[in-house]
Amino acid sequence: MLQHLITQDDSLRMVPTDRNELAAAVGRLREELRASPEETDPARTRALTRWIGLGEMCLGHHEDARTFLRQSLDLATAIGSTGAVVATGLNLADAHRYAGDVQAADALYRSALNTARSRHPELLDFALQHTGKHLMERGDLAEARSHLQEALELRIAKGNTELVESTQAALDRVELLLGGAAAAAPRA
Repeated sequence: MLQHLITQDDSLRMVPTDRNELAAAVGRLREELRASPEETDPARTRALTRWIGLGEMCLGHHEDARTFLRQSLDLATAIGSTGAVVATGLNLADAHRYAGDVQAADALYRSALNTARSRHPELLDFALQHTGKHLMERGDLAEARSHLQEALELRIAKGNTELVESTQAALDRVELLLGGAAAAAPRA
């Protein structure tokens, strides 16, 4: 819905390609959600709340992002879509991470990663990528590298060059940070 309006910045966080256009698109999605009758398809409501939450996160509106993504996650759980639970759980974890709530982000990433490993291996590369970027930001570079290397292997096997490039960019950033950390370490 909004993919074309979202990119990544130098720190690999999602940001708008055009802030005004993203804000307008989020406004249109909010209006569609408000106009939907109560008996609307829960899967459509889940998709709308997820994309509104993602848009709000990219715009830096963290409280709104968490509210909509929590609603989307609750709907995914209620309709029994564990794949949507994994994807939306990762988005909600990102929203917490962007807002600086590391503890909530940790729990959500861990849950999504465990569910992907056990029930949705097709989503494992996404869970590893998001978790790896979280670990990188948190300074756990060795663990971040491990997660991102596993994600890269899975993405190479999928044959999706865009996903491979995204993971390689994250791995390159980890290697850069590891190099900086090694250079800053005291020598004996």
